[in-house]
Amino acid sequence: MTVFSPPLLLVVFVTHLPFFAWRYWKTREPRYAATSLTFSLLALTYGLRVFAPEAVVRGVPWFWIARIPAWGAATVSIAFLVHHHAGRWATRPSKHAASSSGTDKNEE
Repeated sequence: MTVFSPPLLLVVFVTHLPFFAWRYWKTREPRYAATSLTFSLLALTYGLRVFAPEAVVRGVPWFWIARIPAWGAATVSIAFLVHHHAGRWATRPSKHAASSSGTDKNEE
């Protein structure tokens, strides 16, 4: 099993965050807001793990506590993603329906 290092994950989340924030700013779609929030919280989580691993609250590391809202935001973000793509797949005509309607030019 491959385990990614916290510094690598921090770089991934920090570098992708501006793109999703920009996409939300341009489109105002909630799915980009959710993704931006998720990446922000994950960047915070891994930032705490990399730069302040000894910071604790009642014996629990801060990065461990920050994971809870990050996973919650990730759940919402994934739900938006699934909802968006399910709507796109549901409205897309199938190849079989297009060929049986007589609009297929290869049948001439």
